[in-house]
Amino acid sequence: MIATVPLVWALLVAQGGTTVPSAPSADSTRPFTFEAFYRVVATHHPVVQQARLLERIADGEVRQARGAFDPTVTGSWDRKTFDGTRYYDYVESALKIPTPLGVDVKLGYERTEGRYFAPDRRTPSGGLLSAGISVPLGQRMITDERRNALAQARALRDYAVGERAAQVNKFLLTAAKLYGEWYEASRRQQLAREAVSLADFRLRSVRSRVRQGDAAAIDTIEARLEWQRRTVQQLEATVDYRNATIVIEGLLWNERGEPVSLDSLASPSLAGLEAQPIDSTSVARWLTVAEQRHPSVRKVVAKVKQAESERLFAVQQRWIPLAELSYTPIGARDEGLSTLGDAAGTTNDAKLGAAFKLPLLALKERGKYASASGKLEQQRYELALVRRDIAISVRTAANDLAALDTLLQLQRQAVQQSRLLRDGEQRKFENGESTLFLVNTRERQVIDEELKRISLEAKYAAARAALAVAIGEPARLPEH
Repeated sequence: MIATVPLVWALLVAQGGTTVPSAPSADSTRPFTFEAFYRVVATHHPVVQQARLLERIADGEVRQARGAFDPTVTGSWDRKTFDGTRYYDYVESALKIPTPLGVDVKLGYERTEGRYFAPDRRTPSGGLLSAGISVPLGQRMITDERRNALAQARALRDYAVGERAAQVNKFLLTAAKLYGEWYEASRRQQLAREAVSLADFRLRSVRSRVRQGDAAAIDTIEARLEWQRRTVQQLEATVDYRNATIVIEGLLWNERGEPVSLDSLASPSLAGLEAQPIDSTSVARWLTVAEQRHPSVRKVVAKVKQAESERLFAVQQRWIPLAELSYTPIGARDEGLSTLGDAAGTTNDAKLGAAFKLPLLALKERGKYASASGKLEQQRYELALVRRDIAISVRTAANDLAALDTLLQLQRQAVQQSRLLRDGEQRKFENGESTLFLVNTRERQVIDEELKRISLEAKYAAARAALAVAIGEPARLPEH
């Protein structure tokens, strides 16, 4: 259901206002600038909010990978009693603390009671304490499955950041084009309304002159035909404007995730988007920002990090054998942790362990290494291509913006010149030296030039947004 909150609230939030302005007169409007629209959409629209969830999901994956380093407590109790005799009673508990260096710290307690139990599980009456470490000596010294999974998850989070920005970029560019269409439709409607008003005034003037004998009756038909033509154009412009307004209203949401209605007096405005020359310094600054922060670069850099982590893990498996050493001093619980080992301070009272594994042909390991190396090189080439494409996009968008700036200046001159021709033809008609047909022709030329100017202004707004997308700043317009 559409909320009844007027868009004035959204405009005030976007522009930093804190008070509601007084009600304007019936024929006035409230300018809804392109920058205010752009920021409201970039902040509250559900598409933007959905894109942000990608980061939240990726953060969950990182936390899940970090779970491999969580300390764990285990415990077990196993008793057997038969025919009134307690055969055995085993109690075991342990605390294992993984570390980012691959070394695992282990603390344990075990107690054995009963008449029949395995000799190697015998403990003092108070139980046995143990405290030791497990140290990798081969493959897992530099990295292991846990650290590799965490590195992959972190790279995935970086990828999610780039993907979010890419989705927002694409959506905001679409929104900017829709605003440009709304602006163009609004100005077309305004221009058509002015044209109909002028044609109506001229029709009444011609009728008055015909009654006074100062003009031919055929001029009445010409004037009425022009009025009808412009009335049809006004109706078409009105329909286009209403449809464009509905589309724009569908893009407006508040911070509570509710759609808001467009103020009936809101009108599009390009205030703040005044054209300014683009110099080489600005382009160089935009290129620097794009190479560092563009979402496509972020995504590929994340893939490079993933490939580097996978290749490092594959290098270990390819060239380094798997070896591990564990050392765990033990001692009676009654004597405390300080007496772990024997009284002489040697390591006689301890558990020692070692493991070794080395594939003779290492077919699996060599294949994994070759695959990981190929993927890494592939992503590095992709990064170079993406950066090159982004530089081209930024330069192209800057050129388009500069060209539109020049075209707008020329088009404004064309509008002024066509108005001068129209005014001159009007004076000649009033002096009896021209015809109403020529006056209408000159006025149609004025309207055509005005429409071209309006179209270029709408394209300029979209071009500013396109440059923001090329730079990789989804929620900020480029500053000159």
